[in-house]
Amino acid sequence: MKKKEHHFQQIIRKLQELSGLDVDILLEDHFPGRRMIGGKYSLETNVVTIYLEEVRKQCFRLYGSDEKLLDYFSVILAHELGHAADQTLMELSMVRAGNSDQQKRKQLSIRMEENAWNYARRLVPELQNILNVVMERSLAMYEIERDK
Repeated sequence: MKKKEHHFQQIIRKLQELSGLDVDILLEDHFPGRRMIGGKYSLETNVVTIYLEEVRKQCFRLYGSDEKLLDYFSVILAHELGHAADQTLMELSMVRAGNSDQQKRKQLSIRMEENAWNYARRLVPELQNILNVVMERSLAMYEIERDK
């Protein structure tokens, strides 16, 4: 993974420049929880964090190798930048936090995710195939959680 660090930094610079966003982007080895989260955006700190080992594992699960790791990384980063670019994220987060209706909370979460994926779609148009697969799997998690 360390040998790809230079490539990750190139992708970060490229997508940050394309997005025009003033957001810090951190690379961490592992997500500090039990879930396999590849990245997250913190509204409070305006920081995107990408968890490299989780991204690698997700890519391997999806494609059986890390051959597409750089493209997968690009899609995850573009999605997280989508959260950073979302002008409605603060309002949606506040409404979700103040809502006790689980169904409504899920709908708001899905809307936030769809907003980020729509932005990512514009940021990395050359990666639509992989983006569509990752997006479908990501959004499907909300459907699974909804059915519980």
